[in-house]
Amino acid sequence: MQDGMGQVTPSSYQQYQQQRFMRQEQQAQQAQQAILSAGADSFSQKVMDTINALRSISRDLVGAQKQLEAQIQAQQRQVQQMQQNIDNVIAQLQTTFKPGTSSSSFLQ
Repeated sequence: MQDGMGQVTPSSYQQYQQQRFMRQEQQAQQAQQAILSAGADSFSQKVMDTINALRSISRDLVGAQKQLEAQIQAQQRQVQQMQQNIDNVIAQLQTTFKPGTSSSSFLQ
C-alpha cells in the first residue's frame, strides 16, 4: 500500500512485492501469448535456440582454429631455428675442416 505521498508503507511492503511479482508474471504470460499468436510457437523457439547454440559452437571453433594456427606457427619457428642451428654447425665444420688441412692439428 502507499500512503498519501506515494510512498510504500513498511507494513504493506510484502503486499507491494507480491502485487509487483503478480504483475510481472501476468506481463510475461501476455508476452508469451503474443509470441504464440504471432506464429512463433515452441517449435520455432527450439529452432532459434538450436541456431543460437550452433552459432556459439561456430565461434568456439573459430577460436580453436586460431589457437591451433598459433601453435603451428610456433612449432614452425622452432623447426626453422633448429634447421638454422644445423646449417650453422655445418658451416663451422666446413670452415674448420677444409680440404687439405689435417684434422689432427685441430684436435691438438
